[in-house]
Amino acid sequence: MLRKTVGKDRVHRLFYPVVPVLITSKADSRVGCMPAISCTPMSFNPLLIGVSISPSHSTHKIIEKSEHFAVNWLNHVHASKVAYMAEVSGREVADKISASGLTVEEGRASPTAIIKEAAAVIECAVKERHSIGDHDLFVGECLVAYAEEDFEDYWLFRKYVPMLYVGSERTVFRRKYVALKS
Repeated sequence: MLRKTVGKDRVHRLFYPVVPVLITSKADSRVGCMPAISCTPMSFNPLLIGVSISPSHSTHKIIEKSEHFAVNWLNHVHASKVAYMAEVSGREVADKISASGLTVEEGRASPTAIIKEAAAVIECAVKERHSIGDHDLFVGECLVAYAEEDFEDYWLFRKYVPMLYVGSERTVFRRKYVALKS
């Protein structure tokens, strides 16, 4: 079978769709929040989570200072709020989380911020940082994780319906169907 060549500037799109998460962090009174699609478990023992962030993002600088971050999963009903977080810089809006319609809370086990509306959260302490090309990989050790009742060893998808990022458009996963969300 012949396959067309995918340009290196588009290779990352082969990984789509992916569930976007919001990465939050807090240093002093400053809270950072940004959507991320490059977040993954990296080790089970110890439980390590990796997230790749460009040094140009203000959230990167806040994680550097605080040495903590949280991974927040939101239901698809918050897709427009997540999109807003991607479009607006923390340097432009003093409190972009509130401006998006989301709410900040204190973490349970760390001095970081979390999103109150999140369906699930993992709070992490930064263990390592590696410069990888034009991004830095933050490796965090899981301090605590919590999720709404719809999670029982795996997501049941009775209440939680994740959004899926496919590039320029957002999609919503509903049980076995994928529907385009405009």
